[in-house]
Amino acid sequence: DPSIAILEAINHVKRQWDISPSDIGRFAHGTTVATNALIERKGGCVGILATDGFSDVIEIGRQMRRRLYEATLTPETPVFLAPGRRRRGVIERVASDGRVLVPLDEASVRTSVRDLVDAGVNSIAICFLFSFLHPAHERRARDIVAAEFPAIKISISSDIDPTFREYERTAVTAFDAYVKPVVDDYLERLQQELKDVGMANEPKIMQSRGGMSAVTVARQRPVRLFLSGPAAGVVGAAEVSRGLGVNDLISVDIGGTSSDIALINGGRPTLRSEGNIEGFPVRVNMVDVNSIGAGGGSLGWLDTAGGL
Repeated sequence: DPSIAILEAINHVKRQWDISPSDIGRFAHGTTVATNALIERKGGCVGILATDGFSDVIEIGRQMRRRLYEATLTPETPVFLAPGRRRRGVIERVASDGRVLVPLDEASVRTSVRDLVDAGVNSIAICFLFSFLHPAHERRARDIVAAEFPAIKISISSDIDPTFREYERTAVTAFDAYVKPVVDDYLERLQQELKDVGMANEPKIMQSRGGMSAVTVARQRPVRLFLSGPAAGVVGAAEVSRGLGVNDLISVDIGGTSSDIALINGGRPTLRSEGNIEGFPVRVNMVDVNSIGAGGGSLGWLDTAGGL
């Protein structure tokens, strides 16, 4: 539980400098909870509700193979988020100009979500065609799911990524649904524990783009926390460099298992509008950080050919 270390730090500050938690004016937190949930495959059990006939978008992807001549076919879409048995189609259809071609069939929503709950899901991603132009169907489906199964976490694509390109929008919404149970539970617990020790101010959570958000916002869209920890390191390096009068530099953040490298140009970290997490597209604004799997706790050795 990462919150244990945070509470220990607060208690250390209290003992060392005789400062009460209520005297702390601002609490900012960068976290790797979302990232670790993905890397360790410890996220929620996700189901997908899609427009009928399009429930396999997340598996089909873009039909691109980056390693064209590999002898074996490796998945290049995050199908592990919601295998076929946890995807259902809903009767509805919106045209590419936002016109409603087929009204939302609420009975099909109820039937589909009951099937997903019976399959064991605890989080649902709702991704309908062209919902970024007409989000009413997704919102109504969300309300139906919430009314019937209030304990289920829900992510809708028109809230998470209201832009075109169906596969990328479905993927980022499914990622949000995957980490939401873990992140929501952690932030709710952290917020309560901070209140219990006397923290008066609401904690702020570092987002992947390097800005801060309220806990309530972070809990609604946890996919924006994928690079929360590394982003905090880059933002901190930029702040230190400005104090030293250096505006252009490369920051290197070496942790226990990885090293994160980022470019700071003109005193500001560079950003990108779409990131890559474990080779999969995650369309959220984030600090342009590149990671390698070698950190302070990594071991290097020479193989039989003498290569490192």
